[in-house]
Amino acid sequence: MDFWELVVLEWLLLFAAAMTFMGGIRGTLAATVLLSGIAWFTQPTNFWNWEIPFLICVAITLGILLFLARKAGDSEIVTGLAGGMASLVVFGAFFTPFLALVFWALFVGTGLIPKLRVKQVLWGFSPMLWRVVMGIGWVIYGNILL
Repeated sequence: MDFWELVVLEWLLLFAAAMTFMGGIRGTLAATVLLSGIAWFTQPTNFWNWEIPFLICVAITLGILLFLARKAGDSEIVTGLAGGMASLVVFGAFFTPFLALVFWALFVGTGLIPKLRVKQVLWGFSPMLWRVVMGIGWVIYGNILL
């Protein structure tokens, strides 16, 4: 493979990881299609030997993500976290980064966790952590394909 092909493929793997992290289930499905295309491009002769185990693993990880998203919805932390992160971006656009962090912590960041139970906080952040694990898995799988 040419050097530029490898660079583009690595960029696509990072793009798949970003789609998974930012897009949730829809991003995971889009990343699945992207990695299937990469598998078709890099392993055309034995594509199905790679694709069938890959799709089984995707189904399992999507099931886990759905379960964690449901548990996170029960913990009621996700909506506060999403609003808090969006306001951090808005504050960062109009203030210097240091002032943005201070204002965000003073006005918005205090209401992120509605109850101080550790179990509720862990379930609330579990989908985000699982998406990170899935994104790293995309990169590792794609590098094995190459």
